[in-house]
Amino acid sequence: MTATLTAADDLRNYFLFWDDVKTLTDSSEATIRRAIKRKQFPAPVPMFGNKGRVGFRRADIYLWCEGRWSPEGGE
Repeated sequence: MTATLTAADDLRNYFLFWDDVKTLTDSSEATIRRAIKRKQFPAPVPMFGNKGRVGFRRADIYLWCEGRWSPEGGE
């Protein structure tokens, strides 16, 4: 038996969505938005033809949680 990934599963391997990010950071959406404006938090990436849906790169959020994220990229 082989496992088949759907597009949604594949996206969740690389991106986190607002509810996931709020849970991981234990912060409100407003607090996260302010930090994004100050470039102290990874910015979301527009998804699905920019219809308002955004995702956060999973790796960036994990680096931020570890205190290793920087707006210039890298570690």
